[in-house]
Order: sequence, then C-alpha cells, then structure tokens
Amino acid sequence: MRFLLLLPILYASLDPIETLTPGENCEMCQIVLRTVFGHFSANVPSRKKLVNQLKHECKRHFNYRRRCLMAVKDQGDFLYREMTGGDFKPIKPCFIMKECKRLQSPLPEDFQPDNSTYPPPIDSSSSSPSSETTLSDSKQLNIEGLLLLETPPTTNAPDVQD
Repeated sequence: MRFLLLLPILYASLDPIETLTPGENCEMCQIVLRTVFGHFSANVPSRKKLVNQLKHECKRHFNYRRRCLMAVKDQGDFLYREMTGGDFKPIKPCFIMKECKRLQSPLPEDFQPDNSTYPPPIDSSSSSPSSETTLSDSKQLNIEGLLLLETPPTTNAPDVQD
C-alpha cells in the first residue's frame, strides 16, 4: 500500500522532460523577479501584494511553476526586503536562494525571453488598406493584421486564333 502512495512521487521525480537545467532555473528565477519588480514599477506596495504577484507570475511558467511557488512560499519576506531595499538586481536573490550558481551571469537589461509560441505583435502602423507592397509577382495587402495575397488571374484556356 505504501508503494502505491510513493509511486506518483517517484514518477514525478524521474520525469526528465519536466525538469530544467541549472542554467534555465537561474534564467527563470531572474525573469520572474524582474517581471514582478517591473510590474510594480520598482515601488512594491506590500509584502502580501508582492507574494500574490509572484505566485501569479510563477504560474505562467509551466516547467518552473512548482520550484518557483515553493521559493516564494519559503522566501517571501526575504524577497520583499530585497525588492524594497533599493538597487534591486534579480541575480542577487536568485543566487542567495541557490537558483543561480556563482559563475552564472545576470540577464542583460534588454533580455527578452523566447516567446516563439506566441505570434509576433501586430504592427498597427501598417493596418490601413492602402499599404500595398509587391512580393514576387504577388500583391501583399495587410488589413487589420490579416495577411492576404492577391495573385494575378491565370487562365488555362489555350490561345486560339480564328
């Protein structure tokens, strides 16, 4: 009976698809902290609001969710002190919480995570019907974010001259 209770825990710990590398854990930790810090515009109102926003952000990252939620639960007070102490850098709390190792670098300020599963943002400046461009004998027309290709009509009828 005990074996049946331990089987799901054992299976979850052995599943290699769900785990992140140490470098990915470090990156995700920094992304979560920087996103939440930016959400509050570097002015965290309270510990409770910070923890709620951190939990919300943790839930957005599927493979990092469990580890992130546990860190927020255990280190909520510490993270609040770090974010309200001035000169916040996400690498410092991630290093102290052992999400990052000593030789791992902080994320650059202009770092953008790879969101390749999301479509690119629609450029609102080219959403007017008068924005026509040519693309290899076809006209490309971008109307309200929809990509339409107009090709010249072709006929398959033979040229018959009487």
